[in-house]
Amino acid sequence: MSENSKKTSSDKLTKAFKSNGINALYDDLEESDPEKYVVVLSIKSPIYKYNQACGPSGTKSKMAILERIKNDDVIVGVVLDIDSGGGQVYGTPEFHDYLLDYPKPIVTYTDGLMASAAYYIGASGDHIVANKRADAIGSIGAYAQFLDLQGYYEQKGAKLHTIYSSKSDEKNKSYREALKGNYDIYIKEDLDPVVDDFINDIKSARSNISDKVFKGATYNATTSLELGLIDEIGTLQTAIDKAFELSKSDTNTNTQETMANTAKKRERIQSVLGLTDPLASTDNGSYLNDQQLDSIESHLQSQVESISTAQSAQTTAESNLTNAQNDISGISTALDNAIKASGLEVAENATSIQKVTALQNHILQLGKQPGETHTTVKNSEEEGVAHAYVDFNSSIYQNN
Repeated sequence: MSENSKKTSSDKLTKAFKSNGINALYDDLEESDPEKYVVVLSIKSPIYKYNQACGPSGTKSKMAILERIKNDDVIVGVVLDIDSGGGQVYGTPEFHDYLLDYPKPIVTYTDGLMASAAYYIGASGDHIVANKRADAIGSIGAYAQFLDLQGYYEQKGAKLHTIYSSKSDEKNKSYREALKGNYDIYIKEDLDPVVDDFINDIKSARSNISDKVFKGATYNATTSLELGLIDEIGTLQTAIDKAFELSKSDTNTNTQETMANTAKKRERIQSVLGLTDPLASTDNGSYLNDQQLDSIESHLQSQVESISTAQSAQTTAESNLTNAQNDISGISTALDNAIKASGLEVAENATSIQKVTALQNHILQLGKQPGETHTTVKNSEEEGVAHAYVDFNSSIYQNN
């Protein structure tokens, strides 16, 4: 790219970012990479969730700006230039979470106020820089105020009537109690939960912060550094330089992670290929030498033999299973025949065990009936009993 085209590209970027509410683009002055920029996003008004008519832009709008540059390789980081006393709760935690997950380094800077909701946003940065003359930092807490004009209007002859459904007795309850001077419900149900989340988010984002700051007080830059509210005292340029520094650190970390992941993938490839030595590598990639090719050939042959052995074992197992199934079928048929011959009545869905049990019980019952002891033929000669004979002198053989 020529110098003229570089300048034209930079000019276009500067114009585009300025038109979207970003105050400035700062060029990395290192000659090795002259086209890298850090965006400085100005937050110097009360915090609102949405853009205000004829007023400051909201956190939603700022998120949209950052979203548009998130994947731009020219932009290596963001500096939040904050001078705000805070603002709305609504939208602030969401913006805080968005910044925590932002893929580029974020550095926070203040030379004035960074309090309440503004600190909530600023604490999401990877590094916080404060000018030594910064006015107030902290104010971690929440409060609410409203103006009760009912008495004023009544003096003017107006009467305000507020009517709630009989099924809506919980609606605006804490607010209605506050109008009566009872603030306890509003504090407990509305303010305290907000502050609990605020404190927990700050502790999570800044692990070294002192618990002393969670009472809502504000501090100057020096004390803020001691209490862990900020990381460094410096200028806007200090913050910009830090963003460039963090971007290079992120690049190195990502490169190391990529190399480590590649090495792990290669280890898995080596294991699959059956290699004991790592793959040889050059600038053009990895390759296999003759010894590794022979190792792969041997490994593949071993795998083929293992598959053949497994297939043979499977065939034998299937044959044994078929024989066993045939034996079981024959036994089942014989058992059914025995049941039928015995005259027993057995349920059609009876199991083989139930059929065997029925036959056993039948045999036991037969054994208890007369004829249990078998008749034995005796040898008459041994027993001294005369042989049987026919007496023809008997009257039945005589003629009358």
